[in-house]
Amino acid sequence: MSSVAIRTRVNQMTLLIGVSFLFYEFTNWEQGIWVVISTAVVAAPFSTFLSFEKAKARFLGTLVGLVVAAGVEYYLRFNPAQLPGVAFIIALIAGFMATKPYRYFIIIITLCTCLGYTYMNMPYTSFAPMSFLIDRAMGVFVGVLIFFAMQIFVFGDGNSKLELQEESDNTLGQLQKTLLEYKGSPTLTTAYKCASDIFTNTQSLKSYISTANLVFGADNNQALRYARQVAMMNHRAVRLLIDEPEVVMSRIDRLLHIVTVKLARSESALSAAQTAPARSSP
Repeated sequence: MSSVAIRTRVNQMTLLIGVSFLFYEFTNWEQGIWVVISTAVVAAPFSTFLSFEKAKARFLGTLVGLVVAAGVEYYLRFNPAQLPGVAFIIALIAGFMATKPYRYFIIIITLCTCLGYTYMNMPYTSFAPMSFLIDRAMGVFVGVLIFFAMQIFVFGDGNSKLELQEESDNTLGQLQKTLLEYKGSPTLTTAYKCASDIFTNTQSLKSYISTANLVFGADNNQALRYARQVAMMNHRAVRLLIDEPEVVMSRIDRLLHIVTVKLARSESALSAAQTAPARSSP
């Protein structure tokens, strides 16, 4: 069963993409489909935090990609015989970028898209490459702008706080499970394995915390403070397991007790918050 935050996010995504389609239909802009594509791509992760991070990366990556595409197209205009060599170099770069973060990936995607449209249309129409670059830039930026406007002024940060709370609880639950695993087999090998698992399980929460300034602004709310506490407990567990795994059992017991208490309190508070609206409804 999906969480409350995910179900709410699905409804928000549906409304967001619907608004972008309405913009495309009412403006009757030929290249307005890029608005819909950008909005759908940015909103695709079922997470407000990941969407904000992706929107920022798409904006900057598209801007850099368009500048590079403009330079490459200007060069090829005066050196058309160099097209095979340039295409080979771009193919190598694309293969390298495929494993890199999204902001680098979107640079090469923008470059390939612009060059592809240029040379597919050139033999048949009076296609203007720079006009296409400008239209794509405007489409992407308007799509990102619609996302930010809807997220800030329509959706607000209520579901974002709930989502951060759920991610913190999930990370804390994983920490509890991993510490219990170490208690069951307190060996040096298990200590290093558990430290690696805890470090991996914390990465998603850390990305949420790093994006919180885009979602909440300067608001240091309770959900964000709780998330930082959970991240600190995970960091403390990793340090204990790596630095002194042979003499750490008493400290692990204390940390496990704190984790268990915090997790129980958080689950109780979350359950009360979810049932309160149902009790107050007529």
